[in-house]
This record gives sequence, C-alpha cells and structure tokens, in this order.
Amino acid sequence: MVTDDELRRIMPNCAAAKREAYLPFIQQAMQEFEITSYLREAAFLAQLAHESGELRYMEEIASGAAYEGRKDLGNTQPGDGKRYKGRGPIQLTGRANYQRYGDLLGLDLVNNPTTAATPQVGFRIAGQYWKLNGLNELADKGLQIVTIRLKGQNQQVPAFDAITFKINGGFNGKDDRTKYYNRAKQVLNKDDAVDASDAVDASGAAAPPLPVVDAGGSSSPAYPGSVLRQGSKGANVQTMQQRLSDLGYALTVDGNFGPGTRAALEEFQGKKGIASDGCCGPGTWAALWA
Repeated sequence: MVTDDELRRIMPNCAAAKREAYLPFIQQAMQEFEITSYLREAAFLAQLAHESGELRYMEEIASGAAYEGRKDLGNTQPGDGKRYKGRGPIQLTGRANYQRYGDLLGLDLVNNPTTAATPQVGFRIAGQYWKLNGLNELADKGLQIVTIRLKGQNQQVPAFDAITFKINGGFNGKDDRTKYYNRAKQVLNKDDAVDASDAVDASGAAAPPLPVVDAGGSSSPAYPGSVLRQGSKGANVQTMQQRLSDLGYALTVDGNFGPGTRAALEEFQGKKGIASDGCCGPGTWAALWA
C-alpha cells in the first residue's frame, strides 16, 4: 500500500499537511476497490495526480452553470448544473452520476452533493469509478497494446492510454499523465528498476511485452506486486485459484481467498518444498507456473 513518502515522491507539489489528511482515505479506497498491485497503484495514482492537480483540487473551479440543462448528465431540475458540478479527485459531474455513485456506495449524494468533495467520500467515488469501468484490468496490462473504439474506428494504444481515454473521453493531458505514471512506477517498484522499454514516450509508442511461456505452453502472468493471503479478493486471486485447480487441487475458483484456497495453497507449497504459510508471495507465484 502506498506510503506517505511514496506519495510525496509521486506528487512532489502536494503539501505535507494535505498528504497527511488525504492518505488514509486514499489507502482505504485503494484497498476497498482492489487497487492493490504495483501496476494498479501506479496507474491509479498517476491519473489522480493529473486529474486533481496533485490533490490540489477536490471541486471544480467553475460554478457549474455550464452544465445547466444538460440532460446527458441527468441535469433536469433548475439549479442542477451548479448543484452537481464536478467534485472529488475525478470530478464527479451531473445529477445522474451523483445518483448512480451514491447508490453504489450507499450514500445520499443527491441531497448531499458537497460530500463528494470530501476525502472520505471523494476517493471512494474515484475507486468505485475505477473498478466499475474495468480500469483495474487495464492497469494489469501495463503498456501492452489494447484496442479502443475511437470515432467509429478501432485504434491500438498502450493500456495506460486506454485508461486515460475511459476517464477523459480523449487523451487530454496525455504527456502529464505519462510523466506521473513513469514516476509512480519508479517509486513504487521495490525490487527492480523500471525497464526503459516499459516507459511511454511522448508519442505513446510502446511495444507489447512478450508473455513468458513455460515448456508446457502455459502462459505465466506477472506477479501482482503484493502478497495474496486469506481475505484477499479479486482477479489475481482468481488467477492463482485457477492455476491451483489446473494443477489438480480442490478449491473453488471465485476470486475470494478463503480457508479452502489457503488449504490448497499450503498443500501445494508443501509438495514444492516451500514454506507452507498459506500466502502467495513472489516465490510461490513463480512456482505455480514453473
């Protein structure tokens, strides 16, 4: 999980007092919405840094009057434009979005719209948006090339740029977002320096990395960047479970790391001569595909 020092290095213009006030809520949101691996954290923090001006803005500077009558945003009542102006680190905008994300989070944002600008709520909205729009899965791809639909045509872009497209509807601030992404990867990666081939240049050009394939033809996915243990949830857990199942271990493949998954993992570790702690760190992850 991101630390104060890491956040300082990623967003050097963010005041220490603001980091101290915001960090617990950033951490909570990242945990709640499974933004807990190296690549997910790097992409999420990079996009937040750009969208919020390094956490400087939690509410749109403009009055919101420009959104008045915007039916595409659900602004159907007089005063909705100003009432539901952009708030939070990703600028939640419009009555319909306040209603939708309030319902998802169990909050009454329609009657209490200004709470979207608080760190307690704003970062949860950002995390919910991130997960709901499949940005964890895109972040997992790093700089692999993916296809997006742009102006009626398919276009291939690095996955991080596809995240920008989903958030922004275009590529506004692309170079700035890329700067933060490369910086976050350098700061957050504890084991290895960021490979120069895994940096996006100003044009966005990047070659998709080749997957590692073992002798049996099984593709070895990248280690998620954090230890998986009982209580963990998400796509990385499901990938691990599926591999254990493929290897003949009895467990449910559902993305929830429960007692059954731990028992299967401990059995695997015992057979491989690995410390049977029931946790999947980099050594166990590598052994699963060895």
